[in-house]
Amino acid sequence: MLAVTPSAHAESTGDAEAKARAILAQVHQLQVQVKRAEARYDASLAGVAASVNTFIQTDQATEDAAARTEAARAQMNDRVRGLYMSGGPLALYASALESGSFNDLQSRVVMVNSLVTVDRRLLHTDQGLTAKVAAMARAARAKAHRQIATERSVRDDASRVLTLLAREQQLLEEAQTRVAHLRELDAARAALAAQTSAFGEITTVRINDLGVLPPSALYMAYYHSAARTCPGLSWTVLAAIGQVESGHGRNPSMSSAGALGPMQFLPSTFAHYAVDGDSNGRLDIMAPGDAIYTAARYLCANGAGRGGQALYNAVWHYNHADWYVQMVLNLAQKYAA
Repeated sequence: MLAVTPSAHAESTGDAEAKARAILAQVHQLQVQVKRAEARYDASLAGVAASVNTFIQTDQATEDAAARTEAARAQMNDRVRGLYMSGGPLALYASALESGSFNDLQSRVVMVNSLVTVDRRLLHTDQGLTAKVAAMARAARAKAHRQIATERSVRDDASRVLTLLAREQQLLEEAQTRVAHLRELDAARAALAAQTSAFGEITTVRINDLGVLPPSALYMAYYHSAARTCPGLSWTVLAAIGQVESGHGRNPSMSSAGALGPMQFLPSTFAHYAVDGDSNGRLDIMAPGDAIYTAARYLCANGAGRGGQALYNAVWHYNHADWYVQMVLNLAQKYAA
């Protein structure tokens, strides 16, 4: 007679539930970490939008200060011109000499002296104030220039959230292999879905807040000319990538992954797709012409010219993150508006 005995490794229902609950305890800890990580991600994306908007506002303030300085300078020139066209200080002193009495002459000289001195002081004060305003505006613009936040400011925080969410999913699947139905398991699945949805909502809201950062005339020319090398590719996509990656060359330093230049290429990728965009006979990852033309070639090789889902996939190949693709395509639409 043969006796069938349970496997030595088989779990009782109670053991399975206990282990499932232990796994769910880990999931709960991860949920707390996800909440914190999403808050950092939210702040990072908000920082990108804020830095761009600050630069735009500072840039406008700088232009306004320059205009006010020029207007003040023109006004001062008019005042000086008017004074001297009427004969200038010498003419005023000469008119004082027409006095018939010494006392009257003395009074007129004192008055003319006061007028000329006050006018000179006003001129110097105006010049000092306008120069100070212009200097403050230039300093603010330079600071805003240095503080342009880019994709590098967001990547690590986004990756942290996605890694934690993936770990949650993995643990929930492991728990489900032990017990198919458990109230705590259902609650954990719902919490995971809510956190995943929150990540998407943060991405959408913050990206919609992101403003267009004006490129320089040089960068704008390269975006347009490079796009023409890939039929179907809009210059706005290149401009969006240029803004997201380096603020149109304002922050081209090396990323933590080793990417370089205005369009943030890995040296190996740049070497494979490099184009001499500025036609100077050299291939330079830091040169805007070479970087932008190389980006157009790389995107085109991945199907960007076909638009639609092909464009989405091409941008995803540029940076393997859906939030990044959303950011680029959203900005591209704003450049086209």
